[in-house]
Amino acid sequence: MNNFAEDLTYWYFRLNGFFLLQNYVLHNIGEGEERGTADSDLLAIRFPYVYEEIGGQSNDWDREKFSEWGFDIEKVNLALIVEVKSGENVKRSEIEKSFSSKRLKTALYRFGIFPRDDVQRIHENLVEQKYVKESSWIIAKVLVTEKTREIKKTWLDLSLDEIDKFIHKRIRSYLHDKYADRTYFTSILIQYIAWKNKNRILNDW
Repeated sequence: MNNFAEDLTYWYFRLNGFFLLQNYVLHNIGEGEERGTADSDLLAIRFPYVYEEIGGQSNDWDREKFSEWGFDIEKVNLALIVEVKSGENVKRSEIEKSFSSKRLKTALYRFGIFPRDDVQRIHENLVEQKYVKESSWIIAKVLVTEKTREIKKTWLDLSLDEIDKFIHKRIRSYLHDKYADRTYFTSILIQYIAWKNKNRILNDW
C-alpha cells in the first residue's frame, strides 16, 4: 500500500502527462549483508506530444518546475526514476542507497529504452549526475521530500508542498469536470481533494 506522499507523487506526474509504474520490485539488490529485495517507488515516462481534452492542454503542465530542472517537456522524451521520502530527517546515505548503481541499472533495463549494451555506460554516468541526455531522451533521478535542502546533490528535488500546490491548482482549473468524475479516480486522496475544493468555493460564495 502506498503512503500519502507516494500517492500525491504519483498523481503529480500523472497530471503532468506521464506513464507510470509504481513500486517496481528490484530483486537481489546489493551484496553481502545488503543483499535482498527492494523496490523503486516510481518509474515515469513522458513523450512530448501529450494531449487530453480535459487536463491535458499545453498550459496544464507544471512548466515552471520542469524549466527549473532544465527540461522543455514539449520537446524531449523523459524517463524519471523517482524516490519518495516522507520522513522529516532523511539521511543522505538513504538517498544515495535509493539511487545506487544497481538500482539505476535495474530501472534502465525495465524502461527498455536503450539496448542492454548501452545501459552500462548510461547508468554509470547517471550515478554521478542529476540527469543524462542520450539520443532523444533525458533520464533523470528525482527525489521527493517534505522540504528540499540546500546541499550538493546528484538528483533533482521536488517537495511535497510543490506537489500539493500543483494538484490543487489543476483540480480547481477543471473543478466541474474533476468533481463530477471524482469517483473515477482510483485515489481516495484525489477524490477528497476534489470534494474539498468544491466545498471551499461554495463557502466563498
